[in-house]
Amino acid sequence: MYSNPERVKTGIDKLDEMLAGGLIPGTTILLQGAPGVGKTTLGLQYLYEGATRYNEPGLLITFEEFPASLYRDAQSYGWDLRELE
Repeated sequence: MYSNPERVKTGIDKLDEMLAGGLIPGTTILLQGAPGVGKTTLGLQYLYEGATRYNEPGLLITFEEFPASLYRDAQSYGWDLRELE
């Protein structure tokens, strides 16, 4: 796998590989798509992996998800968000 130290790793190995090592620092990323395609899941995984693998802080801002559903959905993947707060 290609590794670029100037990139921000997502913690999602195959995505980082597709992105030549991760996201470009200082850029804004917009995820767009129909409901249910995985936008929130991708964001949660990015935050979880950043916190657990790289000890990075994170922030999720949402207008359509309630905390209880986010905790539940994350837990279904084995991600304990409450523990990270």
